[in-house]
Amino acid sequence: MEKQVIGRAIGIASLTFGITDILLGRRFGRGIGAGADMGGRLFQIVGAREVVTGIAGLVAPGSAAPVQWRLAGDVFDLAALGYIAAPANPKRKMALLALGIVAAVAVVDLIGARALDGRGARRSTKE
Repeated sequence: MEKQVIGRAIGIASLTFGITDILLGRRFGRGIGAGADMGGRLFQIVGAREVVTGIAGLVAPGSAAPVQWRLAGDVFDLAALGYIAAPANPKRKMALLALGIVAAVAVVDLIGARALDGRGARRSTKE
């Protein structure tokens, strides 16, 4: 797949996730047991980061950097959700579901970053 297509697809996904997190952050925060205030603020911050990386991905769709930034953000998100998904959380199952979704997105981001920086391409075995 062409690098520009990968970069644009991840950029559009990032913008979509970001806008959704900003608009529905308080609801998402309540849904995973983090509360509307703290959890909502967390989702809104994550959403703003997603919007910025999405725009960067659309401006430079052939660059691995915006996808690598997303991947770094995914690590932060996984850590935050891991903390929120503590056994004492009455909405732990929803927090674990969110954790699983972010883990899947992180894998896609990793594959995309590797494809954009050339490490994901198959090397020829011709000598």
